[in-house]
Amino acid sequence: MVKEFAAGVEEKPKKKQKHPWKKIDRKMAATIIRRLTIAATSHTINELAETFKISSTAIRKLMKKKGIKVYKMQKRNLIPKTQKEIRKICCNRFRKRYRTADLDRFLFADECYVTLQKFHNHQNNRCYGKSFELIPDRKKFLQIPKTPLSAMIFGAVSREGRTPLIVLKSGFRLNRFTYKDKCLEIVRQSLPCKLDPKTVIFCQGKAPCHAAGSVQKYLRETFPAFVPNASMPPNSPDLNVLDYCIWSILKQRLNKYGLISNFTKLKKILQKEWTAIPQEVIRDAVDSWLSRVRRVEKADGGHIESK
Repeated sequence: MVKEFAAGVEEKPKKKQKHPWKKIDRKMAATIIRRLTIAATSHTINELAETFKISSTAIRKLMKKKGIKVYKMQKRNLIPKTQKEIRKICCNRFRKRYRTADLDRFLFADECYVTLQKFHNHQNNRCYGKSFELIPDRKKFLQIPKTPLSAMIFGAVSREGRTPLIVLKSGFRLNRFTYKDKCLEIVRQSLPCKLDPKTVIFCQGKAPCHAAGSVQKYLRETFPAFVPNASMPPNSPDLNVLDYCIWSILKQRLNKYGLISNFTKLKKILQKEWTAIPQEVIRDAVDSWLSRVRRVEKADGGHIESK
């Protein structure tokens, strides 16, 4: 009776395979690997499956056999050809002018924005209870401010110390006057130990407030050995110690704090974590500067970061 019932059920037609089974020969395998890895045009696995009329599973098996893994594409700043040429020239001058012994006199300065935006992952942020209504509010609600709290920070570091961290409210605009009064004056008054204003090599970026004539004149009078704006390579966060090391460490240290409700609390936390960064980390970052200069020159002014 069971057999009769099963026989009376209408069988659904089997779905046809999107692409019939096709063997991947050596030439096709080499083409697929080349298009996935070194071809000028980017290709996806599904696109290649459509092109060669094979299944995407077959391509994944081929990738596994060849040791090809999938990675997420990373973002990085665009460096135009003209800027690459200038970067190479500037790094060539740095390499010829400065030696390892000169790193003791370097003082790297920079500013950046810090924005607190707590990421809410619904898969990781969970609460537990017999009923959602019975769970306390502090457990079931993640407090996220409507407008993220942010601040502008400025600091300077050397092999043997650092200046106090200057924390300014979001929206504060740095121009030639505010940069000189709010930032450079504090640096002059609180130079790290063993640094002489007459011999310190002050190194900053190429922001408009840095390149202003009055700022360059102030630096020439205060720090005669500073690196002038004309000698600084453009579009080069990979050549400033704060950009390629210290700021990322400081931002990571903020992750351990919960909701920061106001600017005063944020300022105290930033200054506390700034002083907590080990000096050995800063020293290692400064010591790597000359090697980075050589790498940029060797890369013809292009990117040197591997990630």
